[in-house]
Amino acid sequence: MPASKRSPSTVTEETEEHAALAAISEPVSRNPGAGRATARISGSGWSRAIVRGVRANDLSGKAGEIAAELEERLVSGHYRFGETLSIYTLASQFEASRQPVAAAVLYLRSVGYLEIIPQVGCRVVSPSPQEVEDFYVLFSHTEAVISRFAAQRHEGEEAEELLAIAEELAANPFKTSYDRRAMADGISIFHDRISAMARSQLVVERISNLRRIFRFYLSQGRLRPDPVSGPPTHMNQLRIDLAQSILARKPMEAGSRTEEYILNDIDEWARVV
Repeated sequence: MPASKRSPSTVTEETEEHAALAAISEPVSRNPGAGRATARISGSGWSRAIVRGVRANDLSGKAGEIAAELEERLVSGHYRFGETLSIYTLASQFEASRQPVAAAVLYLRSVGYLEIIPQVGCRVVSPSPQEVEDFYVLFSHTEAVISRFAAQRHEGEEAEELLAIAEELAANPFKTSYDRRAMADGISIFHDRISAMARSQLVVERISNLRRIFRFYLSQGRLRPDPVSGPPTHMNQLRIDLAQSILARKPMEAGSRTEEYILNDIDEWARVV
């Protein structure tokens, strides 16, 4: 059978799509104030928005709006590992030119959500199960560093307030979608507090993308529809144990409990956030 031929319009669209990706060679326009929190350490990656699936980004204008929406789709599991995304189709969806869409795509590639394939376009990354597991180990180690800093540097009643947040989260019945949203918000606040107590904004900002990718990987493994079937009791207790270690100023114990808190309950993490 003769090979099927693509229509001239299809070829043109693909050529334009590749050109749009290649054309973004100028520095990205940035908004210095984007993503800054006044009450919590800026750039922590644990903002209440990202736990729900949306996060302020560094792009301005239409490109920033598109990047925010695409990130929400990625971290909510709307796009799956390995799925191909068309710049041309996205431009049509967002009623925008391909330039801001391509800028958004390149930004999300820099975070770690997407990859650019020559002559193909862009697609959602598709790490192997081993790579995902390795990432979780790396992530737990970086979070352990933040917890150790928090145990050493907390001031006033910060640690007592952190423990109170952990205990309040443990009291969440986790029976409804509302309970789940409250749990997700509470977890983000808990980790924002640890980040602020660490008093190392440079380090926290450097690992903020790891926190975003952690959320993204969790969403890819979540069952559909999302199960809400009772509280994550073990995870809640580990969170309380972590807060108690920070309160007691035991940095090494806080670090090891952070790693346990993250690695021993990956399935629960996927369920609650």
